[in-house]
Amino acid sequence: MAERLVIRSYRRVFEIDRRIYRVDRWALPVPGGVPLRAAGYFMATLLAIVVLDGLPGIGDAISALSPPLRYVIVPLAVAVLGTHAAPDGRTAHRFAADWLRLRARTRRRCAGRAVPLEGEPVPWHGDVALHWDGDGAQLHRARVRGPARVTFNVGVDLRDLEARPDPAAAPGQSVVLCAGTALEVRP
Repeated sequence: MAERLVIRSYRRVFEIDRRIYRVDRWALPVPGGVPLRAAGYFMATLLAIVVLDGLPGIGDAISALSPPLRYVIVPLAVAVLGTHAAPDGRTAHRFAADWLRLRARTRRRCAGRAVPLEGEPVPWHGDVALHWDGDGAQLHRARVRGPARVTFNVGVDLRDLEARPDPAAAPGQSVVLCAGTALEVRP
């Protein structure tokens, strides 16, 4: 009977590393085979070098490298580094794509929209709902039912449980309401 295999992490089970062990009948001289991702990095780098070689300016700099260095060593170095490097625990091509996306996007964002810099004019087409503040310096219409203690920030004239603004009165007046009584505030 076969021995039981202990799996300490399911990551190895679900993350299959595809490798090339032989090409036709020729076994590759690499122990453990060549990762398929490394072959992809090699081909992508080789294609990029061939395309960039045809461009003016950059092509002259690439042509300065000898052909073995240009077509074998550089793609092989990119493939090895790309396969072994795992920045932030991600594959190299995913990290590179995220890094390029980060550099290309607008720096300041809020709720998925670009945020303007300070002092930059912003067009506003809409209404802003406002509600008065209880600590404000203006008197607003209100009805307060007791038991409560009401302190006014502005001078008021109190008559028959009605409060009206009075510029001659001193601010800071308080009224104590018993249970069941109501105070009407009228500006």
